Amino acid sequence: MSIAFLFPGRGSQRPGMLHRLPDTAASATVLAEADWALRTIASRTGREEGAGSGPVREYADGIVELDSPEALEHSPVACHLALLIAGVAGARALIEDEEVRPAFVAGHGTGGYAAAVLAGVLTLEEALRAARLRGELLHGTEGTDAPESDVAIRLAQHLATVKRRPQSVPYVGGVQGRSLLGDTNAVFDDLAWSVARPVRWADVTSTLTEKNVDCCVELPPGRALTGQLAAQLPGMRAVSVEEHGIAVAAELARSADAGGAPGGPPHGPGGGPDAPRAGDQDPGMTGGPQPDQSGLA
Repeated sequence: MSIAFLFPGRGSQRPGMLHRLPDTAASATVLAEADWALRTIASRTGREEGAGSGPVREYADGIVELDSPEALEHSPVACHLALLIAGVAGARALIEDEEVRPAFVAGHGTGGYAAAVLAGVLTLEEALRAARLRGELLHGTEGTDAPESDVAIRLAQHLATVKRRPQSVPYVGGVQGRSLLGDTNAVFDDLAWSVARPVRWADVTSTLTEKNVDCCVELPPGRALTGQLAAQLPGMRAVSVEEHGIAVAAELARSADAGGAPGGPPHGPGGGPDAPRAGDQDPGMTGGPQPDQSGLA
């Protein structure tokens, strides 16, 4: 009986998502850490780091405009960074403020970077650097015939420079579809190749089931992953922090971990959570698993 944290990928982003995070001390700390890290990265690297023929905006003002409608619509970099920050902030709020801890973490596409932070193999600043580079590289391939494998190789080269450290939580790879523990190189390989290979989300959910996970908590700003889980695995409790809020999500996770019945609180007058719009849905959630390709469209 255990809990898994799920981190959504591109397609889940929403304007204002960083301003709707749980109002907790842990969440505020993550926002402050990310703001400082982005200002530091911008001051050290300037405008020439990364790839791509088009201009890539440096967020020298930290997180202030990352989740604006303009930034999320036009900048893959902003989208990557905002999703990463939202996922880590929500997860730390659950862990530090609500004492809900994951036995496994998994991320869909871009969400893998937030999962890697919770697994202990990346610091938040390292993840911000890697996610920023991922967004820049994808931006650079727009309108070109450059293969996604080139982006994956560049990401793998970057991650090869990151310090290896002990892993604290098993990471279920979206590309490999299996649980990874004690093999940071395999985690980094999974992160790098998530831009070029199909996301094996069915294998991820099967692995979580095999590991006796009885509750999956989807971190902000997503709800599509848990929506699919609830439909496919009725015996699995699937909880979205975005839908239920931090306090209710934490209580549902704790009761499931203690052996409570699956399911969640009744929905309001709308008959369920807001139906995801086409642009809100996690890539790969329809028509079978796909790479995290929103930055290429």
